[in-house]
Amino acid sequence: MAADDEGEEQAGGEGEEYRAQRGAGLGASGDDPAAMAVALAAAMGLGRTDPAMAAGVLDYLTRQSRLIDLRIAQFDEDKSLIEEERRLAIGAAKRKRFADRMKYGLQVSGALAAALIGLGVLILLGDAFTSKSVVVDAFDTPPAMAAASGLTGKVVASAVLDRLQQLQDATRAATKGLKTKSAWSSDIKVQAPGTGVSIGDVERLLRERFGHDVHIGGDLVRTDAGGLALTVRGDGVPARTFEGSASELDKLAGAAAEYVYGRSQPYQYAIYLAGNHRDDDAIAFLPGAFARSTGNDERAALANAWGSALTGSNRSDLAIDKFLLAMALAPPNWKSWGNLVWSVRLARGEEAAWGEGRLMLRAVAKTPRSGGLEKRFLSGPATATMDMPLKLAAYLDDAAHNGGAGAQINIDGPAIADVHWLMHDPVSARRYMALGDPQNPITKAEALLLAGYADLDRGDSATAIAPLEGFWAAWQADPSLRNVYPDTPCFLGLAYGLAGRLAEAQAVFDRFGAWSRCAALHGDVLEHAGDLAGAERVWARGIAIAPDLGWIYLHRGVSALNRGDLPAAAADLAAANARAPHWADPLKVWGDLLARQGRWKTALAKYDAALAYAPAWSELHQARDVAARRSG
Repeated sequence: MAADDEGEEQAGGEGEEYRAQRGAGLGASGDDPAAMAVALAAAMGLGRTDPAMAAGVLDYLTRQSRLIDLRIAQFDEDKSLIEEERRLAIGAAKRKRFADRMKYGLQVSGALAAALIGLGVLILLGDAFTSKSVVVDAFDTPPAMAAASGLTGKVVASAVLDRLQQLQDATRAATKGLKTKSAWSSDIKVQAPGTGVSIGDVERLLRERFGHDVHIGGDLVRTDAGGLALTVRGDGVPARTFEGSASELDKLAGAAAEYVYGRSQPYQYAIYLAGNHRDDDAIAFLPGAFARSTGNDERAALANAWGSALTGSNRSDLAIDKFLLAMALAPPNWKSWGNLVWSVRLARGEEAAWGEGRLMLRAVAKTPRSGGLEKRFLSGPATATMDMPLKLAAYLDDAAHNGGAGAQINIDGPAIADVHWLMHDPVSARRYMALGDPQNPITKAEALLLAGYADLDRGDSATAIAPLEGFWAAWQADPSLRNVYPDTPCFLGLAYGLAGRLAEAQAVFDRFGAWSRCAALHGDVLEHAGDLAGAERVWARGIAIAPDLGWIYLHRGVSALNRGDLPAAAADLAAANARAPHWADPLKVWGDLLARQGRWKTALAKYDAALAYAPAWSELHQARDVAARRSG
């Protein structure tokens, strides 16, 4: 039995070892510390030899296992804390970033607001220092009048203000007058906190302190006869009363506005009068305005306006003195010099104007671009010297100074159209007629001229008579047309003569015999009628009067070319070109003469030169193309 027990014990020990090894290999007891201890002890043979040691190992391993479990639990707890701290840190960083952005945004907004306020203050101060407005304050009216008829002080002031604005808008001047505004027009109702003061109040205070506004006020009362008496007064505007019937407030407001306009802006008012064909009113107004003026620049401007009004009323001999005065007061006065050339042309003839124009153009050539010269001042010398491209450039520049209408006394659209036609560009001529007010007398007259020009160019002189007669009738009735078109009615004489109505043609030419273009056209009529000798005499007289004008040389050269007298034609065409080198017509006819002689290369050179001064001339392009083919 002992042997059997020993065998069982041995077998049992071997079974435990087997089970420990098998359990370790299969992992059946790998998660149990006690089982692991037993298996380890069995593997080491401690279970059979030293049970106490096995128990100690088991206890040690158990404690280590528990310690590991505690550490794992602590690690898990630490990990949770770290995750929480990380989450809190990220949240704090986001909140800080948002706060920083808000703080930065508030700082930027504050700086921007401060900058806008500063800019607003600077704008208000700038406007105040540069303010040159006519400010119409509310007029005084009796309460009974306001209650009975609604004529409050604001209503009366608005009537005067409206008329002032109309006067300013109707003034064609490169130097604009003072702006017109009502005293309440800038009352922007944005109030400063806690003060009850609006921005409009601040603006008015600044303008009153630093500006140069002209304040206008007055009163409206009933007269003993039941009418109205409107009195205006203001800064530098002595009081004046205008009386009328009870229904004539608009008329009184208009008279008061013109008085204010003249006293506060005398130059612009004079230009307004002259530009609206009230030359006599301008001439009556200007002596007093000139006497009240201060400073040579203002006096020079008024003297120039005075000369323009005299020219417009066909008193060019007196206008010359005013333009010379303006030039002496503020040299170099290019505007007055240009006007002087025009007045000399009207008062003393084309030859004198040609000399004055050449003198001015030589001075212009020596003047640097910074000398204050503008092309618009050169229409006078360009006309006198027959420089068509320069004349066109001057009118275009003048038109640009006032929205296309022109800053001179007369609108520019018709003048631009006329020059385009003389440069053989009918398309542009018709287009620029749109610049003219269709109701303006100059626009109406130019429309008739363009129709007559077109008929003559087609060789239909009989049809040209009707529009040119319409122009002639308007010309005789309107002094402003006689100033703008001093010799243009001679085209009617040409139409009469070519249509065989010689007596009527002679009557027209007798009226304008001193003008070079009229003499040239008169000679054409006589030659067409078979009187070449008479034509030669007329042309010779014209050259004696104006030897430096090119019209007669051109027409006489065309006559010689048509008759086959090529040497005489060449001499006259060369003379015309020498006197008007920027005029395309003599160059084109000269090219025709050379082409007739078979000198195609030389003819091509003349055609190319002519194209520089008449780039849209279709007949010139055709002739040039022929010469180019023949010379090649």
